[in-house]
Amino acid sequence: MTNLKIGSAIARPERPLIAVPVMGETVNDVLVMLEQANESQADVIEWRVDYLADPGELQASQMQTIAFNADKPLIVTWRTTFEGGQEDFDSVAYHWVYQLAIASRVAAVDVEVALLEEVGDVVEDAQSQVITVIGSRHYFDETPADLAATLQEMIATPADVVKLAVMPNDDEDVQRLLDATKGADQAKPLITMAMGELGQRSRFDGYQYGSQLTFASLGESSAPGQPGVTQLKAHFE
Repeated sequence: MTNLKIGSAIARPERPLIAVPVMGETVNDVLVMLEQANESQADVIEWRVDYLADPGELQASQMQTIAFNADKPLIVTWRTTFEGGQEDFDSVAYHWVYQLAIASRVAAVDVEVALLEEVGDVVEDAQSQVITVIGSRHYFDETPADLAATLQEMIATPADVVKLAVMPNDDEDVQRLLDATKGADQAKPLITMAMGELGQRSRFDGYQYGSQLTFASLGESSAPGQPGVTQLKAHFE
């Protein structure tokens, strides 16, 4: 198994990395939440840029300010509405935001697997700067029938890390996800989770099956079922 590395944060066998999302309609809102994230017990911070009122209007100086003020490795993520995010995909704005992130030398960028071909230049630029590319896929309404095939398809992409989130209908779906994670080719680090209340145990115990990062909230969650960061950290101590 290849250990997950996000900037200076490296997953350990005894527990996964913990990431917290920061969100806000304005950069000032994000900076307030970023300060809370810096003081939290998280290992990694994810900035959900799709929560901005207009991501395409982001300025280089603003991206640099966020990157500079993040005391922990920073993941920049534009989650599209198609996969449960707040902002539709706009090629020009998306490229702009991600090029700003790369220029600011963030630790990682999250790119939906469905967009990897369309934004292949972003992937290449990030990797050329030794910025980790997380290839993600989110199923907010279901758990795919063939999770092993889904994971294998994702592993075969140019992404450095694979992230799969599903919505379970029952505990059997949660266990199927965990088992598929354990059985997957882990030549690339995996991040998997089942969302909602049903899926919470995957966020606490997924690392035992090979998931190397889990998400927690500072208060407002970016996905259903995220536990609080203090609760999650205490679980691993």
